[in-house]
Amino acid sequence: MNTSARTTRRSIAAALLGLLTPLAAADTTPATMLDANLLVTTVINTGLTQPIGIVFLGANDFLVLEKASGQIKRITGGVLHPTPVLDLAVNSASERGLLSIALHPDFPRTPFAYIRWTESSTGADSSVTLETPLLGNRVDRFIWNGSTFTQDANIIRMRSLQTDNVAVPGHPGTNNAGNPAANHNGGVIRFGPDGKLYIFMGDQGRRGWLQNLSNGPFLTAPFVDDTFGGPAPDNAHLSGVILRLNQDGSSPADNPFFAAGAAIGGEVGANIQKIFSYGHRNGFGMAFDPASGFLWDTENADDAYSELNRIVPGMNGGWIQFAGPSARFADFKSIETTQFGSALQQNRYPPTRVAYTTATAMSRMFMLPGAVYVDPEFSWRYEIGPAGTAFVTGNALGSEYAGTLWIGSARSNQQVGANGGSLYRLRLTPDRLHVDTSADPRLADHVADNLFRTQKFEGTESETLQIGTGFGITPDIVQGPDGNLYVVSNTDNAIYKISRRPALVTNP
Repeated sequence: MNTSARTTRRSIAAALLGLLTPLAAADTTPATMLDANLLVTTVINTGLTQPIGIVFLGANDFLVLEKASGQIKRITGGVLHPTPVLDLAVNSASERGLLSIALHPDFPRTPFAYIRWTESSTGADSSVTLETPLLGNRVDRFIWNGSTFTQDANIIRMRSLQTDNVAVPGHPGTNNAGNPAANHNGGVIRFGPDGKLYIFMGDQGRRGWLQNLSNGPFLTAPFVDDTFGGPAPDNAHLSGVILRLNQDGSSPADNPFFAAGAAIGGEVGANIQKIFSYGHRNGFGMAFDPASGFLWDTENADDAYSELNRIVPGMNGGWIQFAGPSARFADFKSIETTQFGSALQQNRYPPTRVAYTTATAMSRMFMLPGAVYVDPEFSWRYEIGPAGTAFVTGNALGSEYAGTLWIGSARSNQQVGANGGSLYRLRLTPDRLHVDTSADPRLADHVADNLFRTQKFEGTESETLQIGTGFGITPDIVQGPDGNLYVVSNTDNAIYKISRRPALVTNP
């Protein structure tokens, strides 16, 4: 490929990079519900900068996380408190920063909060890509005293530094020229109904065992992932996973690969014991279905096949051998090798290396003992940017919404047009195992076949799923104590509330 083509490819990649970038633009159209029974109102839109998450302490009392400032702010009765309850020194380059919070299941009697953030190596907030430790993505436990947080214990440290523009010893040069990356950190953490802590860690651009490459991205020895080692999941290569941990950070003995990790031993074995599922790319949404207890996640596409997954213990999601349902494998490869610059971000493993048949791709997957591949429950053919996600319980929004799953967007409409900034609502089947697509025969295959568009986010076959527009980047959606939905808009610097529209009263 000539220099001009490489430059063009990098420019396209930069334009479409992840979400939550500091210069992301707010939507110029107001947040609007497409269902006349629902009403959207603004809870707060002043005093917040790049909000990314929300957690309720009580009715009309919640905390908001700011991605780039590293601050957690408190809002009570719609009023912003003047002093943050916590201020961390974060690195917020690209998709890094203060990312997620989960309160202890017995909060406030057990006054712990678990916070996911990316550490700055300077001791101050930074947006410089290289100013983070190698293991700069971390989860820490904090103690709440009623007004502020105090750091208590580190739970886990994970990879942050991506220096894939550095040549790997024993291999000629590097084909990831240019600046190092800072994306694919995942970020969302949740407590499950089992009281365990679940952590979504993006693939960090790694290409090792957990990305279904037994020998890493290279065709010749040394078989490593990068300058820091791999392809086995040592501390620097534990990525593309959902981890399941005890509240103190240890590994539950009933984790799916606990025995396999014990047999391997060492740092790699200890990390394998932490894994609940692997073979994931990157995502920003994770929610437990209160009715069934199942965990669901949203995952972004590279170019082809955004996913909604129901996660089962020991699941291998298939990345990087393919994305989307296995029946669409040939289409996945065709899109990735012929469109959008023909790249899979980490150029040491180009899409031309993807297998030619589904069977071959399956045979190449790295399967830990007891691992099982599971197709996504729903997909979009081209990237639609699914982000924050939440289930609705109860009838506060109306009985027709009980049990529905809501998903936000990873790009604002101002950024990408089309379906950017949208909210989606999906229904599940009565057994809560699958997405109910009966309302739209086009979705019987559980794929929305949206159309090619340079900026992606094309909405064909999502018309019956789309329920809101103009919400910007929505990294978090939470159901409040009042039963309403609260939507965090990173680009609008606002918290929106979705509630039932009051019925019109007419005089007799």
